[in-house]
Amino acid sequence: MTDEENRFSPETRALMGVFALYWKMDAVIDQTLLTPQMGRLEGRVLLQLDQPRRMGALAQLLLTGPPSVTAAADRLQNMGLVRRAPDPDDRRALLLQLTEQGWEMRRQLEAGASALFRQVSGLSEGEIKQFAALSMKIHDTITGTGEILKDPSQTGDKE
Repeated sequence: MTDEENRFSPETRALMGVFALYWKMDAVIDQTLLTPQMGRLEGRVLLQLDQPRRMGALAQLLLTGPPSVTAAADRLQNMGLVRRAPDPDDRRALLLQLTEQGWEMRRQLEAGASALFRQVSGLSEGEIKQFAALSMKIHDTITGTGEILKDPSQTGDKE
């Protein structure tokens, strides 16, 4: 065991790594991935539109409020990247979906984000797959409830 492993719990080491990754990605993402007209939220919306989604579902996935998603959708629609269409399951509701131009921008964002992640993280291909699986489990846990637990004892886990 290294000195660092002795000094910090696994949870603390995990948090240190996640925070360092976030801070580094945050420091460079605006300069490398987004166009001047598109903000960070718009980029995140595009990445979540792998399928048409309702605004409320997008807000939950992005851990933000529906008014913010609506404003981002308006900006993306004005740029010709998304359109609103009736939800076939509920004609009163609207789905946000990518246009052809939106799909192209999404592909560019995803490729740029992937390259940037590889460069910043220093992880191997196998490590990225492991990290991705664990990260999606965390993402699904948090977005599945739509809220962040304030007290870990609320989970009922006794692990």
